[in-house]
Amino acid sequence: MSTDRNIKRIISRNSILVTCIVLTIISIIVSISSSEYLFKHTLPVENFVTLTMDVTLDPDCDTVDTGIFSEEECMTYDLFSSRASAAAIRRVGGKTFLLTAAHFCEIDLQSIGLPSELSDFVDIELEIYKDSETYPFEIEMIDSRNDLCLISSETYDVREELAFSKKMPDIGSPSKVISSPLGISERNVNFHFSGTFSGCNGKICYYTIPAISGSSGSLILNYNNEIIGMTQQSLVGFPSVSIGVDIYTITEFLRKYESESGVKLY
Repeated sequence: MSTDRNIKRIISRNSILVTCIVLTIISIIVSISSSEYLFKHTLPVENFVTLTMDVTLDPDCDTVDTGIFSEEECMTYDLFSSRASAAAIRRVGGKTFLLTAAHFCEIDLQSIGLPSELSDFVDIELEIYKDSETYPFEIEMIDSRNDLCLISSETYDVREELAFSKKMPDIGSPSKVISSPLGISERNVNFHFSGTFSGCNGKICYYTIPAISGSSGSLILNYNNEIIGMTQQSLVGFPSVSIGVDIYTITEFLRKYESESGVKLY
């Protein structure tokens, strides 16, 4: 009987050992096979675009005597170009609506020294740029105080809607974004950036996400792909921190647009 019990103990120990080895092997295989998905961003890349603004002066010298340009000087002048990031949130009524930063949408011709009598000859071209294709857009509403701008395009279409978080995440929570730093936008290229939510001072929030000129307007998402903020600024001399208003300010902006237009976007 003693021998039988010893044999049973040995078999039991060996069974437990084999089970542990098998489970360990399975865990390793699962970890290796899923590692790509653990570290892979799953953002809807078609929703994130680059915006371009090209402002030119084209005086009609054949019909109007401006008194400023000579005949030799009557030509088209490039006044300035600007680029920003944006994200499509929803398509409603044949239009795709996108959010970006107001400081991109606002145009101050006086700041570039253009005489007021030439303002009628200024041409502004607004386009969405995505995968080497361009799509015209128009500005729907601007909130200068909170640096928010809503635009729309009839020709740029998206399949997915972006969801809005109901609250700001806990400090230290991961966050992510697709943007166009320095206005760089190439076919089949989407610059993904990630970092951590670092808290808010009032409505102004901070993220350890790199940002520079051109990044403004990119919507910041949590890891449930819900909007939590927007890149509107970065730290001078240390462009590894993104700064922008919180989700409550963004949804309040969209509610105001809804009250004026009847279009619900969140």
